Amino acid sequence: MTAILGFLYLGLFIVFIAGLINPALVLRWTNKPTRLKVFGYWIFVTFLVGMLGFAIENDGDKAKSIIKTALTAIEEENYENAISNLKKIDEENPLFLEAQKLVHRADSLNRKRKEAETKRTEEEEKLKQREQLEREIASIDHGVDFSTYRGSVQSLQIELVLFGSWADIITKSENSKDLEIQSLAKQLRLKVMRLQIREFPKLRNEYVKVVNQKMWENDIDVYASGTGNRYINFSGGIFAANKNKKDFHVQLHEVLTMFRFSQARYRWYKEADKYTYWTIYEGKDSDLITFD
Repeated sequence: MTAILGFLYLGLFIVFIAGLINPALVLRWTNKPTRLKVFGYWIFVTFLVGMLGFAIENDGDKAKSIIKTALTAIEEENYENAISNLKKIDEENPLFLEAQKLVHRADSLNRKRKEAETKRTEEEEKLKQREQLEREIASIDHGVDFSTYRGSVQSLQIELVLFGSWADIITKSENSKDLEIQSLAKQLRLKVMRLQIREFPKLRNEYVKVVNQKMWENDIDVYASGTGNRYINFSGGIFAANKNKKDFHVQLHEVLTMFRFSQARYRWYKEADKYTYWTIYEGKDSDLITFD
C-alpha cells in the first residue's frame, strides 16, 4: 500500500509540473485554465491522497495492535476475547488473512479446552456418583434406624421419601456408561428392594395404628389384615351409606397408594361378613418408589 501511495504522489507531481508549463493540458474542463488553479487543484488532491494514506496507515496500525493483543490473549488462554477482537479486522485490511489464521487457531484451542473441561467435569461427576453409591451401600450395610420414622403419618411419609431418594440415585446410576457405577447401582437396588420388602408391612401396620387413634373419636375402627398387612379395614356406622364410603375413600386413596395397601375395605360394623372394597396398589413392595 505504501508503494501505491508513492506512485500516486509521483503522478500528482508530474501532473503538477505539466500544469505549470501548460495549464490547459491538465485543466481541460475549465474555460480559463491558469497556473494558480493548477496549484489549487494539486494542493486539494494531494491533501485527499494524504488523508487516504493516513487512514490506511491508521487501520494498519490498529490491525497490528489487535493482532498483538490477540496473541497475548491466546497465550493467556483467553480465546473468546482474542476471537472477538480479531473479527474486527475487515476483509480489505492487508492483515485480514493473518487475523483469520489466528481466529482459526484460537477457535481450535478453545474447542480443545472445552472438551478437556467437559471430560474433567464428567470424571468429577462419575467420582461423586461412585462415592455416593458406596456411601449409601455402606449406610444400609451398617443398619438404618427406621424407628425415628414412627408416631405420625408425616414421619412415615419421610421414610417413603428416603426410599424415593434411593430409587432416584439407582435410576440415574443405572443409566451411566461407567460399568463400575452400573455395578454399584445394581448392588444398591438389591439392598433397597430387600429393605422395602421388610419395611412396607411395618409402615402399613404403623399407619393403621396412627389412623386408628385419630378415627377413634369419630367412632371408626381401623385395622390391618392379610399377609404383609396389605388390607386396611374401616368399620363404623358412617359406612352404612355407600356415598359415605366413596367420599371417604376418595380422600384417602392417594395416601393409601403411597403405603401400598392392596385393598381398602369398608363395613358399617366390625363383625360384618360383607364389605365394600376398592383395589389400590397392585404392584410389589420391592418395586422402587417413584414420585411422578
